[in-house]
Amino acid sequence: MLVSDIPRSHATRTPDKAAVVWEDRRITYAELQSRTWRLANALQGLGVREGDRVGLLCSNRLEHVECVFAIMSLGAVWVPLNDRLTADELAFIVDDAECTTMIYSDNLAGVAEEMHDALGGVERWIAIGTGSGTGSGVGLGYDDVLAKGAAKPPAAAVSPDDMCAIMYTSGTTGRPKGAMHTHRRMMQGIMLLAFDSGARGDEVSLQVMPQFHAGGHELGMTQFLVGSTTVVQSRFDPDHFHRLVADERVNFTALVPSMMIFLLESPAAGKTDVSPLKRLSYGASPIPEDRLARAMEVYDADFQQTYGQTESGVMVTLLSAEAHRKGLTAGHGHLLKSCGQPLMGCRIKLAGDDGNEVAVGEIGEICARKESVMSGYWKRPEATEKTLRDGWLHTGDMGRRDAEGYHYVVDRKVDKVISGGENIYPVEVENVISGHPGVLEVAVIGVPDGRWVEAVKAVVAPRPGASLTEAEVIGFCRNKLGGFKIPKSVDFIEALPRTPSGKVRKAELRAPYWEGHERKIG
Repeated sequence: MLVSDIPRSHATRTPDKAAVVWEDRRITYAELQSRTWRLANALQGLGVREGDRVGLLCSNRLEHVECVFAIMSLGAVWVPLNDRLTADELAFIVDDAECTTMIYSDNLAGVAEEMHDALGGVERWIAIGTGSGTGSGVGLGYDDVLAKGAAKPPAAAVSPDDMCAIMYTSGTTGRPKGAMHTHRRMMQGIMLLAFDSGARGDEVSLQVMPQFHAGGHELGMTQFLVGSTTVVQSRFDPDHFHRLVADERVNFTALVPSMMIFLLESPAAGKTDVSPLKRLSYGASPIPEDRLARAMEVYDADFQQTYGQTESGVMVTLLSAEAHRKGLTAGHGHLLKSCGQPLMGCRIKLAGDDGNEVAVGEIGEICARKESVMSGYWKRPEATEKTLRDGWLHTGDMGRRDAEGYHYVVDRKVDKVISGGENIYPVEVENVISGHPGVLEVAVIGVPDGRWVEAVKAVVAPRPGASLTEAEVIGFCRNKLGGFKIPKSVDFIEALPRTPSGKVRKAELRAPYWEGHERKIG
């Protein structure tokens, strides 16, 4: 039940099969296992020990795969880092996780150098894609480190109940929280998703979702679990996506809805041979039904939607290909609005304020119970106690269930915004904007968006006498927040609407923008 055992199995059974294809490089499962062991032993030689946290700041590439398996095989803990965050945001996570080692890709050397100056606790830095020394980055060169490791299993006593990853998610307080996952819990999630989604070893998959995202990681791992070949796309580009599907005969891929929308707008849509594509998974946020219907027409594949979150071991429900096809028929269009039915091994409860399950058709908080749920938040016992209660993970999302057992996400209990598949908590953005001297108060909400599904909007009440513009507020956020968190638009208001207890009525602020939309969230 160790995640790091996945490549070993296929290196024994299908050693010459292509495991990873990235740009002009192709490595077999035997080579992947060899390189993983070499890296693990090299990291041990540098002083990385069992239980140490290793931060990985890396765009999609072959080495990302190697690093994850190597870190876990020596009993250390993988801390994935979102490459869209600023150096200050990343430094907080690395410091909070108490990482002793940082590995980063050369295209992110500038951010790594900024972080380096603020992180005295990191003992070693390793740069992927650079040579030794500090030439174009800080620390050691990845290839130089790899060359020093032996191609044999590392001497490490790793248990299935040892922690293997801390995945950070933005918090309602504005500070990210790290969801802790053990080998056993992560493997449970990977295996159950692979079973229910129908992943097969004879597939060629295209990894286009970020490898550092919990969803991208789990869906990618299902393909390694069954021994398929994974083609890695460094950065999402619609035209390149279509070429890879045609050239590599890709059978499966996973997308966030905004990617699907960009694909449909690409000149290559409907013109490139995408007939090899047989299975397409999407999630992280819903997609407008007309766009989904169009995508199902252009990409004649089995569509699957997944719903989950980092804390749940990612996926908890799946809307099957059969349900998608049925949703296109008369009288069944409501199915395309559903996030599906619980995965094998997962129980879903829609809880009312009293904690009891609500009746069919009524709205309650979506709670999940499964073996792959996180073991808790890193160094956040109060947040853990609030989220994990009586054996149930409380997601903070509100939903309903129909008589057929299909679930529908209809609102959020918290004010999270999901834009382009990224989770954004408004308080983090509000904390930055409120620092502008001309801002009296601010509320950040999510509004419908044709491309990103949901976009960040700031509603600002200026201080008396202040003269603020939209461009000024947006500009003030730059370099303080990751680009995806920066508001796409700003509205100005005399005063924010509040409840008698002083809380901002965000539902009231959102209402005009979501008028005519059945779902009150993106």
